[in-house]
Amino acid sequence: MFANYPSARKISLCLFLFTCVGVAADEDLAEKRVELKKDDRIVFFGDSLTALAGQEAPKEHVTKGYVRIVRETLQKAHPGKNIEVDWVATGGHTVPQLLERVERDVLGKKPTIVVIQIGCNDARRIPKETFQSSLEQLIDQLKAAGIQVVQCTLTSVGEQHDGSNKNDSKLEEFAQAQREIAKAKNVPLNDLRKAFVAHWKQNNPDNKPSGILTYDGNHFNQKGHDFVAEQMLRKFK
Repeated sequence: MFANYPSARKISLCLFLFTCVGVAADEDLAEKRVELKKDDRIVFFGDSLTALAGQEAPKEHVTKGYVRIVRETLQKAHPGKNIEVDWVATGGHTVPQLLERVERDVLGKKPTIVVIQIGCNDARRIPKETFQSSLEQLIDQLKAAGIQVVQCTLTSVGEQHDGSNKNDSKLEEFAQAQREIAKAKNVPLNDLRKAFVAHWKQNNPDNKPSGILTYDGNHFNQKGHDFVAEQMLRKFK
Protein backbone atom coordinates (compact mmCIF):
# COMPACT_ATOMS: atom_id res chain seq x y z
CA MET A 1 0.00 0.00 0.00
CA PHE A 2 2.81 2.45 0.94
CA ALA A 3 5.52 1.03 -1.36
CA ASN A 4 6.01 4.22 -3.38
CA TYR A 5 6.04 6.63 -0.40
CA PRO A 6 9.18 7.93 1.39
CA SER A 7 9.69 6.56 4.91
CA ALA A 8 8.63 9.77 6.66
CA ARG A 9 5.47 9.91 4.55
CA LYS A 10 4.72 6.28 5.41
CA ILE A 11 5.00 7.03 9.12
CA SER A 12 2.73 10.06 8.80
CA LEU A 13 0.13 8.06 6.90
CA CYS A 14 0.24 5.23 9.43
CA LEU A 15 -0.20 7.65 12.33
CA PHE A 16 -3.08 9.34 10.52
CA LEU A 17 -4.84 6.06 9.87
CA PHE A 18 -4.26 4.87 13.44
CA THR A 19 -5.73 8.12 14.80
CA CYS A 20 -8.75 7.89 12.54
CA VAL A 21 -9.41 4.29 13.58
CA GLY A 22 -9.13 5.28 17.25
CA VAL A 23 -11.56 8.18 16.84
CA ALA A 24 -13.99 5.98 14.92
CA ALA A 25 -13.83 3.32 17.62
CA ASP A 26 -14.64 5.89 20.33
CA GLU A 27 -17.52 7.26 18.29
CA ASP A 28 -18.86 3.76 17.65
CA LEU A 29 -18.74 3.01 21.37
CA ALA A 30 -20.69 6.16 22.22
CA GLU A 31 -23.27 5.23 19.59
CA LYS A 32 -23.54 1.61 20.71
CA ARG A 33 -27.02 0.73 21.97
CA VAL A 34 -28.37 -2.16 23.99
CA GLU A 35 -31.18 -4.18 22.45
CA LEU A 36 -33.77 -4.94 25.11
CA LYS A 37 -35.00 -8.50 25.53
CA LYS A 38 -37.99 -10.01 27.29
CA ASP A 39 -37.72 -9.90 31.09
CA ASP A 40 -34.72 -7.57 31.09
CA ARG A 41 -34.06 -6.00 34.48
CA ILE A 42 -32.15 -2.72 34.42
CA VAL A 43 -30.43 -1.40 37.55
CA PHE A 44 -28.97 2.10 37.76
CA PHE A 45 -26.00 1.99 40.12
CA GLY A 46 -24.37 5.07 41.62
CA ASP A 47 -24.31 7.85 44.20
CA SER A 48 -26.70 10.62 45.27
CA LEU A 49 -27.56 11.55 41.68
CA THR A 50 -29.05 8.10 41.17
CA ALA A 51 -30.45 7.86 44.71
CA LEU A 52 -32.38 11.11 44.30
CA ALA A 53 -33.55 9.99 40.86
CA GLY A 54 -35.18 6.95 42.43
CA GLN A 55 -36.50 8.73 45.50
CA GLU A 56 -37.67 11.72 43.42
CA ALA A 57 -36.27 14.19 45.89
CA PRO A 58 -35.95 16.91 47.02
CA LYS A 59 -39.62 17.54 46.28
CA GLU A 60 -39.16 21.27 45.75
CA HIS A 61 -36.91 20.54 42.77
CA VAL A 62 -38.00 17.15 41.45
CA THR A 63 -41.38 15.92 40.25
CA LYS A 64 -40.31 12.80 38.38
CA GLY A 65 -36.80 11.35 38.63
CA TYR A 66 -34.98 9.95 35.63
CA VAL A 67 -35.35 6.38 36.91
CA ARG A 68 -39.14 6.59 36.74
CA ILE A 69 -39.04 8.41 33.40
CA VAL A 70 -36.88 5.64 31.93
CA ARG A 71 -39.05 2.92 33.47
CA GLU A 72 -42.33 4.34 32.19
CA THR A 73 -40.94 5.12 28.75
CA LEU A 74 -39.41 1.67 28.20
CA GLN A 75 -42.43 -0.18 29.51
CA LYS A 76 -44.67 1.83 27.18
CA ALA A 77 -42.34 1.31 24.22
CA HIS A 78 -41.95 -2.44 24.87
CA PRO A 79 -45.28 -3.55 26.37
CA GLY A 80 -44.72 -7.26 25.79
CA LYS A 81 -41.18 -7.51 27.20
CA ASN A 82 -41.89 -7.20 30.94
CA ILE A 83 -38.96 -4.83 31.47
CA GLU A 84 -38.17 -3.79 35.05
CA VAL A 85 -36.14 -0.74 36.06
CA ASP A 86 -34.64 -0.29 39.53
CA TRP A 87 -31.82 1.60 41.25
CA VAL A 88 -29.15 1.00 43.88
CA ALA A 89 -27.43 4.13 45.13
CA THR A 90 -26.21 5.99 48.21
CA GLY A 91 -25.28 9.63 48.50
CA GLY A 92 -21.57 10.34 48.77
CA HIS A 93 -20.44 6.98 47.42
CA THR A 94 -17.39 6.42 45.26
CA VAL A 95 -16.50 3.47 43.03
CA PRO A 96 -14.64 1.56 45.79
CA GLN A 97 -17.84 1.71 47.83
CA LEU A 98 -19.85 0.41 44.89
CA LEU A 99 -17.46 -2.52 44.78
CA GLU A 100 -18.14 -3.26 48.44
CA ARG A 101 -21.88 -3.52 47.91
CA VAL A 102 -22.20 -4.87 44.37
CA GLU A 103 -22.53 -8.54 45.28
CA ARG A 104 -25.06 -7.99 48.04
CA ASP A 105 -27.14 -5.11 46.70
CA VAL A 106 -26.87 -5.42 42.92
CA LEU A 107 -26.19 -9.02 41.98
CA GLY A 108 -28.87 -10.05 44.47
CA LYS A 109 -31.44 -8.27 42.32
CA LYS A 110 -30.41 -10.44 39.35
CA PRO A 111 -30.16 -7.61 36.81
CA THR A 112 -29.46 -8.26 33.15
CA ILE A 113 -28.27 -4.67 32.56
CA VAL A 114 -26.43 -2.35 34.96
CA VAL A 115 -25.90 1.32 34.19
CA ILE A 116 -23.01 2.77 36.21
CA GLN A 117 -23.37 6.49 36.85
CA ILE A 118 -20.75 7.82 39.25
CA GLY A 119 -17.59 9.90 39.44
CA CYS A 120 -18.20 13.39 40.86
CA ASN A 121 -17.33 12.28 44.41
CA ASP A 122 -14.39 10.21 43.17
CA ALA A 123 -12.84 13.11 41.27
CA ARG A 124 -12.77 15.21 44.43
CA ARG A 125 -11.77 12.55 46.94
CA ILE A 126 -9.70 9.65 45.66
CA PRO A 127 -6.63 9.15 43.43
CA LYS A 128 -7.34 8.57 39.76
CA GLU A 129 -5.43 5.27 39.90
CA THR A 130 -7.75 3.98 42.64
CA PHE A 131 -10.76 5.14 40.64
CA GLN A 132 -9.54 3.44 37.48
CA SER A 133 -8.64 0.11 39.06
CA SER A 134 -11.86 -0.02 41.07
CA LEU A 135 -14.03 0.79 38.05
CA GLU A 136 -12.27 -1.85 35.97
CA GLN A 137 -12.81 -4.41 38.72
CA LEU A 138 -16.47 -3.44 39.06
CA ILE A 139 -17.13 -3.81 35.34
CA ASP A 140 -15.28 -7.14 35.27
CA GLN A 141 -17.35 -8.47 38.17
CA LEU A 142 -20.61 -7.47 36.52
CA LYS A 143 -19.59 -8.92 33.17
CA ALA A 144 -18.50 -12.16 34.84
CA ALA A 145 -22.06 -12.48 36.14
CA GLY A 146 -23.38 -12.23 32.59
CA ILE A 147 -24.59 -8.65 32.98
CA GLN A 148 -24.56 -6.07 30.19
CA VAL A 149 -22.83 -2.95 31.51
CA VAL A 150 -23.43 0.61 30.32
CA GLN A 151 -20.80 3.08 31.57
CA CYS A 152 -21.68 6.76 32.02
CA THR A 153 -19.25 9.61 32.35
CA LEU A 154 -19.68 11.88 35.37
CA THR A 155 -21.75 15.05 35.15
CA SER A 156 -21.02 18.30 37.01
CA VAL A 157 -19.96 20.21 40.08
CA GLY A 158 -20.86 23.66 38.80
CA GLU A 159 -22.53 24.51 35.49
CA GLN A 160 -20.37 27.31 34.11
CA HIS A 161 -19.72 26.42 30.48
CA ASP A 162 -16.24 27.93 30.10
CA GLY A 163 -14.34 25.43 32.25
CA SER A 164 -14.11 27.82 35.20
CA ASN A 165 -15.89 25.67 37.78
CA LYS A 166 -13.54 24.85 40.65
CA ASN A 167 -13.35 21.10 39.94
CA ASP A 168 -13.57 21.10 36.13
CA SER A 169 -10.02 19.93 35.47
CA LYS A 170 -10.43 16.94 37.78
CA LEU A 171 -13.86 16.14 36.41
CA GLU A 172 -12.57 16.17 32.84
CA GLU A 173 -9.63 13.97 33.81
CA PHE A 174 -11.88 11.39 35.47
CA ALA A 175 -14.45 11.54 32.64
CA GLN A 176 -11.68 10.75 30.17
CA ALA A 177 -10.64 7.81 32.33
CA GLN A 178 -14.21 6.53 32.15
CA ARG A 179 -14.20 6.82 28.36
CA GLU A 180 -10.96 4.90 28.13
CA ILE A 181 -12.17 2.17 30.50
CA ALA A 182 -15.41 1.76 28.55
CA LYS A 183 -13.35 1.37 25.39
CA ALA A 184 -10.97 -1.13 26.98
CA LYS A 185 -13.84 -3.17 28.41
CA ASN A 186 -15.92 -2.83 25.22
CA VAL A 187 -19.06 -1.60 26.96
CA PRO A 188 -21.50 1.03 25.67
CA LEU A 189 -20.64 4.56 26.75
CA ASN A 190 -23.18 7.18 27.79
CA ASP A 191 -21.06 10.34 27.68
CA LEU A 192 -23.13 12.49 30.05
CA ARG A 193 -20.25 14.88 30.68
CA LYS A 194 -19.97 15.70 27.00
CA ALA A 195 -23.74 16.13 26.73
CA PHE A 196 -23.88 18.40 29.78
CA VAL A 197 -21.08 20.67 28.56
CA ALA A 198 -22.70 20.99 25.14
CA HIS A 199 -26.05 21.81 26.76
CA TRP A 200 -24.54 24.55 28.96
CA LYS A 201 -22.87 26.18 25.99
CA GLN A 202 -26.25 26.45 24.26
CA ASN A 203 -28.48 27.15 27.26
CA ASN A 204 -26.40 29.04 29.84
CA PRO A 205 -25.57 32.38 28.16
CA ASP A 206 -24.98 34.07 31.51
CA ASN A 207 -22.53 31.34 32.57
CA LYS A 208 -24.44 30.69 35.82
CA PRO A 209 -22.96 28.15 38.29
CA SER A 210 -26.31 26.38 38.74
CA GLY A 211 -29.97 26.45 37.80
CA ILE A 212 -29.67 24.96 34.30
CA LEU A 213 -29.73 21.18 34.80
CA THR A 214 -29.05 21.25 38.55
CA TYR A 215 -30.31 23.18 41.57
CA ASP A 216 -26.88 23.38 43.23
CA GLY A 217 -24.36 22.73 40.48
CA ASN A 218 -24.36 18.98 41.10
CA HIS A 219 -27.78 17.48 41.87
CA PHE A 220 -30.38 17.43 39.10
CA ASN A 221 -33.43 19.67 39.01
CA GLN A 222 -36.43 18.53 36.97
CA LYS A 223 -34.90 19.75 33.71
CA GLY A 224 -31.79 17.78 34.64
CA HIS A 225 -33.76 14.60 35.25
CA ASP A 226 -35.57 15.04 31.94
CA PHE A 227 -32.25 15.59 30.18
CA VAL A 228 -30.51 12.62 31.82
CA ALA A 229 -33.50 10.38 31.10
CA GLU A 230 -33.27 11.40 27.43
CA GLN A 231 -29.57 10.47 27.33
CA MET A 232 -30.22 7.15 29.10
CA LEU A 233 -33.06 6.20 26.79
CA ARG A 234 -30.83 6.73 23.75
CA LYS A 235 -28.73 3.78 24.92
CA PHE A 236 -31.59 1.28 24.51
CA LYS A 237 -33.46 -0.05 21.53
